[in-house]
Amino acid sequence: MGEDMKKTIVIVYDKAVISGGAAKIAIQSAIELAKNPNNNVIYFSADAEIDECLQSNDAIKVVCIDTPHIAGNRNKLKACCYGIWNRQAKVELVKILTGLDPNHTVVHIHGWSKALSVSVVAVTQKMKFPILITLHDYFSVCPNGGFFDYRKKELCQLKPMSWKCIACNCDKRSYFQKIWRCARQIVQNRYVQNSKDINFAYISNRILNLSQPYMQSTEFHYLRNPIDLSDQMVMTHHCSNIFLCVGRVSEEKGVEDFCKAITELQKCADIRGQVVGVGPLLDTLKQRYPQIEFVGWVNSAQLTKYYQVARALIFPSICNEGSPLTIPEAMSAGLPCIVTDCTSATETIRDGVNGLIYEAGNVEALKQKIQASLEDTSIDQFQRNIKDSFKCADYSYAAYVVRVNRLYDDILRKERKDEKGNQKVLT
Repeated sequence: MGEDMKKTIVIVYDKAVISGGAAKIAIQSAIELAKNPNNNVIYFSADAEIDECLQSNDAIKVVCIDTPHIAGNRNKLKACCYGIWNRQAKVELVKILTGLDPNHTVVHIHGWSKALSVSVVAVTQKMKFPILITLHDYFSVCPNGGFFDYRKKELCQLKPMSWKCIACNCDKRSYFQKIWRCARQIVQNRYVQNSKDINFAYISNRILNLSQPYMQSTEFHYLRNPIDLSDQMVMTHHCSNIFLCVGRVSEEKGVEDFCKAITELQKCADIRGQVVGVGPLLDTLKQRYPQIEFVGWVNSAQLTKYYQVARALIFPSICNEGSPLTIPEAMSAGLPCIVTDCTSATETIRDGVNGLIYEAGNVEALKQKIQASLEDTSIDQFQRNIKDSFKCADYSYAAYVVRVNRLYDDILRKERKDEKGNQKVLT
């Protein structure tokens, strides 16, 4: 696609407010993409609430259809139906796509499982627009979106949508919720898993390895998640005795393993434990582990200060984390990380080189890694390796937009070729 060729990018996501990692990426990338005069950017969402940064941007056309989030819909029957097939979302997206040229338009879908439903994928396919889906999670193949048994608190090894999978009560809420999710998955598989024409962007090798075996498509492209990093690296972490845990305070995040390991080691070592974050286990853990400091929620600027004064970040998650942003945030401050072996953090952390890796859920193994990190020479070496190899610019939104823009062009170029590889005549 020529440099001066104008293209339209339709970004699709359930929400139009920054409420999580995927939402932030969808919204911020729309803003960055709209800065290029050759890009015509449309943001399509189910959410009636629109973030100020979108609302005030004249370069972006924002279309929100005011369909409530599944969990927030008081009419449960209606929520169940909308979650499987949102007809309103389909109708409204048709209106947008009708006036666009498929030869110069990419529909980039960041998520649909909370409100829009797979109807947005179906209608885009029917109208023959090229599709790029970013795999922010596992909902494209796994009914509960995590390849994780929330009841047993362990990784799930079952084949998605097999009879054993359907019979397994692995959902956070109830088995009824699991059955509903399986019904949604059956409809969704028709348009996502069974399609050979969809392009997928994966944010980590872990997501690729768990998702790709169940997909008919062969078009997978690595697209690292962007993140705003402080680039304020410090080299004095060996002076600290603080071990930091950052994230949602819930069972699957392994925060209790962190609390237990720190509390037991405090009997023989002068160390402190800090938990930054909120979640359903917060009050319980506060009572159970009074020697741990629970900070609660903090903003990005405050969090950077916690990274800068800690000795190490511990990432104790026991679930299939797709691409935890906590790790690059910590490394941008020069902070070594101790991470579990079941997350994509192991694609960034090299055991004994720039951090440490231990078996998920094994508190004794975590204690051993913490004790190893009490050696000042180890922390100093980790910091030097982080400083030599970690580049904040690699994670910037500017770098992301360059990569995703190039990917859009490649997709459009490929779409305009016939099966013999000859260029199609554009009309």
